[in-house]
Amino acid sequence: MSAAVLMPGRPPVGFWAQRIDWDITSVEGSVQARDEAREAVAAGETIHPSGHVFSSASERVAMTMGELTVNGLRHGDPPVTASLSRGSRGWLLVVSDAAPGRTPTAPGPDLTAVGGLGLRLVLSMSVEVGWCLERGRKLVWALVSDIPPQSMVATLDQALSS
Repeated sequence: MSAAVLMPGRPPVGFWAQRIDWDITSVEGSVQARDEAREAVAAGETIHPSGHVFSSASERVAMTMGELTVNGLRHGDPPVTASLSRGSRGWLLVVSDAAPGRTPTAPGPDLTAVGGLGLRLVLSMSVEVGWCLERGRKLVWALVSDIPPQSMVATLDQALSS
């Protein structure tokens, strides 16, 4: 499985259980949402055999929640909202803000460029990432599976063996 790409389109359907919603008004609110998302996912989690910290869905959901909500605060307009819900394909995070004119752009290949690192992390930890406009709001969403993306595990394995 390769890393996700940022694509225009609505979030996938079929997510129903354990829905949690947040109103994010500050970085502290982003941290609280991140921590609560981690706890919600960790409650029923099994540890991936690789043992990497980001092989656990709870850590990938927490990192993704933190990055997307901070991006909403930084690049969007209030109110910023976030939701986390469970489905058969994993965990769906949706973050929305009131700045539909400021659409997300995929980070370029230059790792030394200013900006884009957070979205690059989200793309590496998710199996699908996208955005859409709905009722005057911008939605950015990420699907984080229970099993980590193989490309991410391979990258972590390579980094540890260097």
